[in-house]
Amino acid sequence: MTGRRVRFAMIAATGLIAFSQAPLADMGKAPVGPNGRYLSFEGGYLHQDGPDVTGHGIVVIGGGPEQDVLVSPDDGFFAGGTVGFDTGTPYLDKFHRVEFFLLYGKADDSRSDTSPPAADLTLKTVDGTILVTDGLSAKTKVERESWEFGARLEHDQAVNPTTTVTWSLAPFVRNLEEETHTAVSACCELQRSGKIDAWLYGISLSVEPERWLTPQLALVGRLGAGIYGYDADGKFRSSSDLDPDGFAASVSDGDSGFGFRGLLGVGLKYKLSPTSNIEGFAEADYFSKVPTAHLSSNSSAGGYESHVQDDDLWDVRTGLRLTFGFGPAPN
Repeated sequence: MTGRRVRFAMIAATGLIAFSQAPLADMGKAPVGPNGRYLSFEGGYLHQDGPDVTGHGIVVIGGGPEQDVLVSPDDGFFAGGTVGFDTGTPYLDKFHRVEFFLLYGKADDSRSDTSPPAADLTLKTVDGTILVTDGLSAKTKVERESWEFGARLEHDQAVNPTTTVTWSLAPFVRNLEEETHTAVSACCELQRSGKIDAWLYGISLSVEPERWLTPQLALVGRLGAGIYGYDADGKFRSSSDLDPDGFAASVSDGDSGFGFRGLLGVGLKYKLSPTSNIEGFAEADYFSKVPTAHLSSNSSAGGYESHVQDDDLWDVRTGLRLTFGFGPAPN
């Protein structure tokens, strides 16, 4: 971990006035009472609505229109797990449960082209200085992966015999990795790549209402909002199989700052036994600033160096969550 990342971790650890929602764990009450333990597993479909990434280009021969091919890693999957403990007595204000969670997500996309009639495929170096315009075939692929881990402190507040509100406080760390690779066959084999490695550090506050519609079926929800600190490193490279390689270039860039995070969630929880349940849910997790790759445009009209750029990102998850309790049933 770089010194800059250590400083951001310290800021996040001491900035407990900030709030952002940790997405994982059973919404509402846990299925155990005092001195109980539980495990939760979840997975499903992930849709990311975020920035597009520049790949190769297409240009009409003879000075015609130029176009960058944009790749959107929108669709993928997520999976995660939680282990929780109910201490039976409050240990921080009114919080009496603690959970440790891990969440993984991945989304990717690719675009392949062959040279259209009266057009060429193009690619520019990552420093924006050299443009090759006689490409015959090209492919760009983008992958985004995320790992999030942290802890949650929880407290249940009874509203009436069928309704409760659970309050949750959760420090978290989230790692985001984005990798882009473009290959173009032209006079030679051209390669261009970009890699972003970003860390987010924050702490969450959420409210989770739960209302039992029948003895077996409950409607649950989640609402969270807040801020986080982030730190990112970006590395960009271009090369070819020529010797000497006139297409070779490399650029390094970094980014840091703060962003807002919010989450909405809704689900139906079905009781399998007094201490276990299954939950179908949909959650929308929003990040106001996420570092992403801004690769050089393949335009002939000048250029710019590839760099790290901030953009917002939506994580929309739909899936199933299984929770198994060990110990007494909840009151």
